[in-house]
Amino acid sequence: MRNRRSQQLHRVVRRATRAGNGPPPDGRARRRPEPDWPRLVELTSVLLASVVAVLSLWFSNRQVTNQLRIARDELSTTKEGQITERYTAAVGQLGEDSVDVRLGGIYALQRNMQDRPRDHPTIADVLAAYIRTHAGTPPKGGTQVPPDVLAALDVLSGRNSAHDGSFVPDLRSAHLPGVELGWDPASPVAADHQRAQLRRAILRDCDLRDARLSGADLRGARLARADLANADLREADLRAATPARANLRDADLSDATLRKADLRFADLRGADLWGTDLRGAVLYRANLAGLTFGEARLDGADLRGADLTDAGISRDHILSIRIDSETKLPPRLARDPDIRARIAEVEAEGGGG
Repeated sequence: MRNRRSQQLHRVVRRATRAGNGPPPDGRARRRPEPDWPRLVELTSVLLASVVAVLSLWFSNRQVTNQLRIARDELSTTKEGQITERYTAAVGQLGEDSVDVRLGGIYALQRNMQDRPRDHPTIADVLAAYIRTHAGTPPKGGTQVPPDVLAALDVLSGRNSAHDGSFVPDLRSAHLPGVELGWDPASPVAADHQRAQLRRAILRDCDLRDARLSGADLRGARLARADLANADLREADLRAATPARANLRDADLSDATLRKADLRFADLRGADLWGTDLRGAVLYRANLAGLTFGEARLDGADLRGADLTDAGISRDHILSIRIDSETKLPPRLARDPDIRARIAEVEAEGGGG
């Protein structure tokens, strides 16, 4: 009996030992494995080295970034100084006696205008003042405009007007006969050339006889009393321009746009108005004697008091414009009942010239 119990006890102990729930067969307690200190030290060293490397890269990058920023600032300051020096030198050249030196100054200002758009209005003002000063009297020895004035005008009219700001080309009273600022759409290099930028330009009392201004942007230009005799203004944009009392005799205005332009008292005898857009234009007391209007558009134009003696103008044209009893019409039209009724209608509406 005792032996049987002893055997059972041994069997229980063996099972417990196998399951790990009891003491080992030899009766000793299980020990935890000791940490591998060399391995831990090695891993910690690697981790610290990695952190130090990352921090070093970060600080190095910050240092390089700061150095690059400082270098850029220094380069920008140097460039600004160089541009300022070039500007000062160029302005100084404009006062020299030599035409060649003055030309160099003009083209140096053009370069400055392109390099620093914020100075664009100031430089444009300098060039406009130069033109007024050097073209304030008729050219000596004929009608040839001096080359330095032509160069300044070329730079001014070819500028990028997007940077104009408050700048307005002021060329009042300048003598510029025969200047070449035209743009020919049929030219193989037309796409490479800008139209002359003279929008809102002050051209009062200017001498622009025989000027080549085809395709020019003259929107809102102030041209009162300007002399544009025999000027080439084909396809020019003169919307809302004010060539009042201007001399436009024999000027080529074919396909030009003069919508809502103020042409009162202007002399247009001999002008080419084929395809000209004169809708809404004011031609009060303008001299249009002998003109052929061809495909011109005149809807809403004001021709009260205008001289249309011997003009080639259609009945439909007359009925689409404003005329009064002082408008000098060709006899065949003056007797037309519908035209007489149109005159009465306009005079009943009233309104000054």
